[in-house]
Amino acid sequence: MTHSASPRLPLWVKAAYGFSDTGINVFVIFKGLLVLEFLVKFVKVDPLVAGLVTSSVLVIDIITDPIMGRISDATPGRFGRRHPYLVAGAVLMALFIVITFMVPAGLVGTAAAAWVFVFFVLGSLAFTMVVIPLGALSVEITQSPRERSTMTAWRMAAASLGILLAGAVFPLLIGMMGHVMAAVVFAPIVVLTIWVGAFATFGYRVDAPSVSMPYGEQLRLAWANRRFVALVVVYGVQTLGIGIITAGIPFAAGDLIRVTDSSAVKALYVLGAFSTVFALFVLGSMVSQPIWALLSARLGKIRTFMIGIGLYVVVLVAFFFALPSAALLSAGVTNLGLITLFIFLVGVSNGCYQQLPWAIMPDLVDYSNTRGDQAVAGVFSGLWLLGQKIGNALGPLLIGVVLSAFGFIETQAGEVVTQPAAAIDALRWTMTLVPAVLMAVSIPLYLWWDSRAKAAQAAR
Repeated sequence: MTHSASPRLPLWVKAAYGFSDTGINVFVIFKGLLVLEFLVKFVKVDPLVAGLVTSSVLVIDIITDPIMGRISDATPGRFGRRHPYLVAGAVLMALFIVITFMVPAGLVGTAAAAWVFVFFVLGSLAFTMVVIPLGALSVEITQSPRERSTMTAWRMAAASLGILLAGAVFPLLIGMMGHVMAAVVFAPIVVLTIWVGAFATFGYRVDAPSVSMPYGEQLRLAWANRRFVALVVVYGVQTLGIGIITAGIPFAAGDLIRVTDSSAVKALYVLGAFSTVFALFVLGSMVSQPIWALLSARLGKIRTFMIGIGLYVVVLVAFFFALPSAALLSAGVTNLGLITLFIFLVGVSNGCYQQLPWAIMPDLVDYSNTRGDQAVAGVFSGLWLLGQKIGNALGPLLIGVVLSAFGFIETQAGEVVTQPAAAIDALRWTMTLVPAVLMAVSIPLYLWWDSRAKAAQAAR
């Protein structure tokens, strides 16, 4: 390492590290939101098949994450054991986003799904090349929990920017120039933002590889850190809820949110329901970041985490009642003002989900390092994302299963059809009440498991 793991990092290094998440989250939105909609609404793939394609690709991620962590731990060289993967992975990730959308003319249904599957897999492998080494850097470049919290805050703010760009601007560009050209416009954003973080942290690189361990030993080491395992599991449960919401948003924007009245709120939706929903969601998340950071400093990370997830449950249940049923929509009831408010509040709640687990995780990993369990930041980085990847894999599949079961009609090139009332109502409760239950279950689960793990660690 050129510099030792400093307890205090320059502000520009922390900001640049966080900025990488802008490009990373362009891909996160691409895989969690845009691909499923592209399959169902633009290349006429059945929702169930589309969900299976999206989820199977993310299952591959689950397998490759710990492997990538081990590879980066064991990589020697003067360019560091993390940085070569950041630089190369960013380019490959941007390239495969573009190619995934380049479905040849005439391919629809199963044939189109096969094309998307192949290049989506390759893009996801490139994504893994970036996110696992980047996560490991947060443990290696500083030993200060406060500095890591600051880095996480920068990272989550940048993530919100990436989500805003991909979720709000990308759909606008798709409407103007199509999926492929929109992806070409976004490719430099993906590459350059990740490169900024890579080169800013290059002076803090670790050149020497750590001792290679068998995969079984990696799992044993992680399992010994029971508080880390508890966070992984609970974060995965919560991510399943978020994955359901994210995968359903494009369908909700088209079929649950009707912009037909002449109220002042309608002016907010001038760019389209899809883009506006994401802009409001991200605005809530961005505004809330300093609030969650302040509460974390005053109340502690875990207590703040529980408060934020509790708020998420309340907001999602209220959002269910704000969204009109198919019968009310047919009668002309839109509740646009209430929907606008609750989309913003969902974003505020999501700010806690974004920030707090990532701030808690490095402290728990550091516990293993201080016990002399070897420098295994890459291993833990891979395992940390395991729960998140499982949740993200199941979310689109669940949306696909529900839509298909209730008769949602797939379309080609974005054509407009009238969806069955049963499909609209199923989408309404799937996007709100199901995630609310998952969030509610995660709170007692985490508190129970974390308290037992604390007691076990204290007894050692």
